[in-house]
Amino acid sequence: MFNYNNKKIVILGAGLTGLSCINYFISLNIFPKLMDMKKNINISISKKIKCCFGYFNKKWLLNSDLIIISPGISSYHPLIIEAKKIGIEIINDIEIFCRINKKPIIAITGTNGKSTVVSLLFNILKSYNINVSLGGNIGIPVLNLLNNNSDIYILEISSFQLEYIYSLKSICSCILNVSYDHMDRYIYFWDYFFYKFKILNNSKYCIINFNEKIILFKNILERNVITYGYCAGDYYINELDNNLYLFKYNYNYINTKYIYLKGIFNYLNMLVVICISEILKIPENIILYNLINFKGLPHRFCVIKKKNGILCINDSKSTNIDSTLSALSNLSNTKGRIWLLMGGDNKNIDFEKFLKPSLLFYNNLFICCYGKSRDIIFNLIPRISFKFIFLDDIIKYLSSNLKFNDIVLFSPGCSSLDQFDNYEQRGLEFIRLVNKYI
Repeated sequence: MFNYNNKKIVILGAGLTGLSCINYFISLNIFPKLMDMKKNINISISKKIKCCFGYFNKKWLLNSDLIIISPGISSYHPLIIEAKKIGIEIINDIEIFCRINKKPIIAITGTNGKSTVVSLLFNILKSYNINVSLGGNIGIPVLNLLNNNSDIYILEISSFQLEYIYSLKSICSCILNVSYDHMDRYIYFWDYFFYKFKILNNSKYCIINFNEKIILFKNILERNVITYGYCAGDYYINELDNNLYLFKYNYNYINTKYIYLKGIFNYLNMLVVICISEILKIPENIILYNLINFKGLPHRFCVIKKKNGILCINDSKSTNIDSTLSALSNLSNTKGRIWLLMGGDNKNIDFEKFLKPSLLFYNNLFICCYGKSRDIIFNLIPRISFKFIFLDDIIKYLSSNLKFNDIVLFSPGCSSLDQFDNYEQRGLEFIRLVNKYI
């Protein structure tokens, strides 16, 4: 049992995660210090909590016994590096949760698709009357779930969160995929990969994407591994009679034409859900019902308008190259022009190396770029690119240039933070503009 009494505790970050930690420690009659780099913090907390806003108080940090770090704060911050050097313990809210939780955990990570997998899995368990809670990177702090007294917990976990988790033990865990992302946060790609791989530690079942060679690169033979993939794996997608099917151990599970969500990346996610559901002994009819009826999550390759032969798709959740290429792959057989809307903060990813070669395969593609990365994107293929400052400039331009069978795909491939608070706000603005001008 971990004892936090008489420890000098500092919590970094006054967002949802930081506040959940504050509330947890107050419930133990412990009153840590709270810090945030933002100046204008409007929160209501106990007067016993000492706060420092606008900067990190060096004296507080380096004289502490324990630092609780929020995922938005970089491990490469000079004070964090200094605290590590002098041996101060640094953990996060999920580590606290894992130390006290006694119930089974399902843990999911990956560059793309995490939220879709955990949400569909949550629906399946709920429909089978299992008392289940969902939290983590999906936006619900895990410490807020403690009072739910659930029978099982589904956790979506990012690489940022995995940096400071040491006590995670799961009934099953999965790395959906690993692609170049967050290079503004990590010095080397292998740092990013290393933290993703931590999720498999102490997991009873490790679910691995067979097509992700970078994951198979690691020696996982000593683990209890279940694989999935496209045309390969224990659970796999295959084509028969011009139809795609989901298989499990060569058993034809379902024809994808009956599934509402479309796209290979969605079908791969569903294989993971099927696998985990069967580990948990959920009946097949419950799984199939949810696969067929799951409509997906907002801002993830959602058709928002289809009018006069023009299709508009909102994929604002796309914050990296792989998610944009996955979205494009679903449009490979389209007859009209594809107008790809990209832009934002590219997080130091080399678009020239990782994006341009794939875009050259599309002969009906036009790129509209905006925001902080507009020059980088424009210079990839200038002959098919158009450069703008703001998203509304693009939509106004398209309103008078679209033709029958054209597709407008908003899949930015970048972070939203140069012009928006988050990808949700960005997606809602795209929807508003489309409804206004197109």
